Amino acid sequence: MKIIIYIVFTTLFFNLNLYADDKYNNLAFKSHEAIYNLNIGKVTNSSKVHNAIGQMHLSVRDVCEGWVVNQNTSIDITDKNGTQVRNMFRYSSWESKNHDIFRFTSKVIINDEEVITYEGNSFKNINTAEVIYIKPTNRVIEIPKETLYPMQHFFKILSNDLSGKFLNSIVFTGEDEESLNNVTSFVLDKINKYKIIRSANFAYDNVISKPKNEIEILVNSIDGVAHKVVFDYFEYQIIGSLEEYNYLDKPNC
Repeated sequence: MKIIIYIVFTTLFFNLNLYADDKYNNLAFKSHEAIYNLNIGKVTNSSKVHNAIGQMHLSVRDVCEGWVVNQNTSIDITDKNGTQVRNMFRYSSWESKNHDIFRFTSKVIINDEEVITYEGNSFKNINTAEVIYIKPTNRVIEIPKETLYPMQHFFKILSNDLSGKFLNSIVFTGEDEESLNNVTSFVLDKINKYKIIRSANFAYDNVISKPKNEIEILVNSIDGVAHKVVFDYFEYQIIGSLEEYNYLDKPNC
């Protein structure tokens, strides 16, 4: 198992005085870095996962021409027999501010052994949209031109009033070979300045089946800080709780 804070969580934050773009100019978030403690949530009788404990470090920075997201996660997973495995996940991405260019790299490490690395880039224009993988093998895939990258998808979620309705999007994140997904998001509740947003992730080529997973976040809609995240894999849940965070200064562009 690897943990990735998918879309609505990896792409939250940039400087308070820096607006996203004209389309989302009602949104203003602070760049920041944060630490989350990870623990097991609900577990079914059929789950192979019995316990989980770990930590995730996340930073999202405005770098003038785009946004850089870095996520470092380490989590110890224990099965029903008491066997423990340490999972580490490293993810970095850069997305241009007009959301037409995206670069990504991710690495999975299990018990201190690197298992696989994904690296590549993607672009969109009015005629075509492609993903060019460099690792683990060289290959090019076409994606729909309406595909969203993570930052743009998050802006779309937060700028829309999703009360009582669903927002459906095609999203590419670059964390593995199954990074193109249909994502359905909706707001479960609003509590003062906080929103509880839940997203279901479906394989792009199989929208009829049940989702691969669902993710729920409690996010401050003023500064973009997520205070809680629930990764729901249906047989078990991983819950991330905000331990600490600090804002990052606006760059000198």
